[in-house]
Amino acid sequence: MLNSISERRIKLKDKYKLYLEVPEDEYMMTYNDEISVKNARDILGQFLDYHQDDGKIENPQIKHDKNNHSINIEADLLYVGNNHTDPKNVPNYLNH
Repeated sequence: MLNSISERRIKLKDKYKLYLEVPEDEYMMTYNDEISVKNARDILGQFLDYHQDDGKIENPQIKHDKNNHSINIEADLLYVGNNHTDPKNVPNYLNH
């Protein structure tokens, strides 16, 4: 699923705004049709780990775009004062 996600970032004054678009069918299969901020946080964390991105996630939001058949996730990313983290393994449920 991580390879199917479209990403867009916008640089703001002291942070980045991150937008992820996840294919609806892949999201629903992975998260049993449950659209929640908890799952959005999981995807954001796994996505950033996968790309070895040390951004700190704040204000995650999730919306189901039924017309576009996608799940849209939005969050702020902060980098100031962050520590470098070691890469983690991607869980199997996100590797299909």
